[in-house]
Amino acid sequence: MSYKKLKIACVVLASGNSERFSGTKSKLFYKVYGTPIIEITLKNISKYLNSSNIYITIPKKITKNEINLLSKYSKNELILGGKTRFESLKNALKNIDTNKYDFLMTHDAARPLVPKSLMLKLLFSIDNKKYHGSVPASFVEDTIRKKNTTLKRNHYMAYQTPQIFNLDFFKSKINKIRFIPTDDLGVIEKSKNLKIKYIETSKQNIKITKKDDIKILKNIINHNIRFSNGFDIHKLRNGKFLSLAGLKIKSKFESIGHSDGDVVLHSIIDALLGSNNRGDIGEHFPALNRYKNISSTILLDDITKKIKTKSSLITNVDCTIICQVVRLEKYKKEIAKNISILLNCEPKIVSVKAKTADKVGIIGKSKAIACWTTLKLVNL
Repeated sequence: MSYKKLKIACVVLASGNSERFSGTKSKLFYKVYGTPIIEITLKNISKYLNSSNIYITIPKKITKNEINLLSKYSKNELILGGKTRFESLKNALKNIDTNKYDFLMTHDAARPLVPKSLMLKLLFSIDNKKYHGSVPASFVEDTIRKKNTTLKRNHYMAYQTPQIFNLDFFKSKINKIRFIPTDDLGVIEKSKNLKIKYIETSKQNIKITKKDDIKILKNIINHNIRFSNGFDIHKLRNGKFLSLAGLKIKSKFESIGHSDGDVVLHSIIDALLGSNNRGDIGEHFPALNRYKNISSTILLDDITKKIKTKSSLITNVDCTIICQVVRLEKYKKEIAKNISILLNCEPKIVSVKAKTADKVGIIGKSKAIACWTTLKLVNL
């Protein structure tokens, strides 16, 4: 059975108060390469689960912009958390139509980088009906002592999330326990004949607890950074507007192309394809009738879906538009803003420069327009 067919309700616990993280703002909205930690977590989870399966608990103090951000990744109402992690989980289960699901996944919002291998092992193992749950765990590696007495570390294990459980079994236990568990396995850990599948965990599955953890997170992310370039050039002719970055800019010139001739979006598409070794724009959109005069925003949307940019971080976009005849200085901010909207990234990571060709070559003679884009992307 494909894991995508599993009926899983995933609760992302994001209502903690970040006491051990310095600063007054929640650690979950602390930005790493321009992206809040919780958004990295949700991008990662969204690779495996649909937004209709994701439920997010939130603290009382949360801004409208933060609510809007979280709502992009869940089709369900955001759930107010409790005073403890355990209360937040119980609140979540009260707000979920559990009859729709067979399994419950719980995940700490502060664990943004669950490795693919770990997630797939968890998902495939829970499909086996002989287990009540599937949990990432590892034996303690460091020396541990209690009151200056060394303990046998091979007797102790450390546990992480995500954790997956048989939902009916989990529900039957959660209201019967008389203590506050520190993780979700604790809800069922004292059950008779309990069968748990333990999956070897990964150090990449870091939990952000203290400010110093951000450095470790960045080091892990840096191993997945891709840099790429895209270039496009189109001839110009007399017209009423110029297509740039999905905008229609008033002009006495228009670009000539099989589609709408948007050199900015075409160069961005090529850069996105290059970052994922997926060829070039001509391979994906050849000169066929169905692409004649098509809007380049449609082409960009198709490519972002193909290379799954929703589960990636675009951390820098640098576009240099080269045109002699059309002065673009006053449009740079508008172009940059629209690029950020189309790519679903922070406006501040988009740079747009407008240059002339100093009357050199076909561009300098006002017969063409070009754009060069450099892209920095992180595959999660």
